Amino acid sequence: MRLFYISSGGGFSFQNNLSDEDQNILEAFQQMANTKPNFAFDKFLLKREAQSQLFRKIKAFRPDVILSFRGFSLPSPIVYKLRSQFRVPIGIWVVDDPYRLKTHEALVKPYHFVVTQDSNSVSFYRKRGKMSFHMPLASNPQKYKPVRVPPKYKSDICFIGSAFPIRVHYFDALAPLLLQHRTIIIGQWWGRLKHYDKLKHMIYNEPIPPNEVTKYYNGAKIVLNIHRTKNDRDDNPYMIPAHTPNNRTFEISACKSFQLTTWRQDLHRFYQVGQEIAAFQTLKGLKEKIKYYLNNQQEREEMAMHAYRKTLSAHTYLVRLHQLTNCLERFVLAKKQKVK
Repeated sequence: MRLFYISSGGGFSFQNNLSDEDQNILEAFQQMANTKPNFAFDKFLLKREAQSQLFRKIKAFRPDVILSFRGFSLPSPIVYKLRSQFRVPIGIWVVDDPYRLKTHEALVKPYHFVVTQDSNSVSFYRKRGKMSFHMPLASNPQKYKPVRVPPKYKSDICFIGSAFPIRVHYFDALAPLLLQHRTIIIGQWWGRLKHYDKLKHMIYNEPIPPNEVTKYYNGAKIVLNIHRTKNDRDDNPYMIPAHTPNNRTFEISACKSFQLTTWRQDLHRFYQVGQEIAAFQTLKGLKEKIKYYLNNQQEREEMAMHAYRKTLSAHTYLVRLHQLTNCLERFVLAKKQKVK
């Protein structure tokens, strides 16, 4: 199979938690090209390469399939032109469903197929006539891994992420508990907290790069992973809930760090809840589990070790892309047979 990848064009900054995914995917595809028989890979980096080179590179590479990541910087007329000129399947990989389903509904129209990171969004696209595949996000073990860290990175409770409404609600409610422990909160928009003045000494109100995220994960007794709610940016009027865990789920585990995460319907598909990962469903449950696991170091460490081993064996980008290309190979073959 010959796969041509078009990057998101968003750059590799860390302002967006998902902006690092381009590089993770590129590295994994390159590994596959070096090791997987009958697989070839080439790429086009939007906003880094002249757009005039896109068609030249595709023509020279002769792909079986073209995959655009996120797609916001690739105009629809260009996608339609790619379809007509090269006559191979072209798809888009979206990674923030269901939070942007209304935007994605329009965005995916020029494409033959859609790859979504959320299992519960697959049927949304299929009902609109688009072949759709589910491919969860993962971890890059070259970036997220166990490391020794100095005291500044150590904490009892750590959370890294933006202050979406559910997280603001939880941390305001948790304020008395957080103040009793060494807590670190990192990300943007945390000035929204009602108790910001009380908590601001433990908040770094800016995003940080992956190499720093890794250190804070490694230094924490408990890393919280509080998932977003289905329509927290008013771009999911269909109110479809997310089922698949976010990429942080895998990145925290890849650091061999103990994780306490929001329960999601698909969580058990990736980790054994209670043995490899801890989950909560209510604010009361979250409070109780923070207290419990802070007092049970051995249990934390054993669970973190189990999750770490599972992540390295099953939840890396290399594993995911092998799965994705297997799906795409079957899809491309079916398309060719239909044409015949």
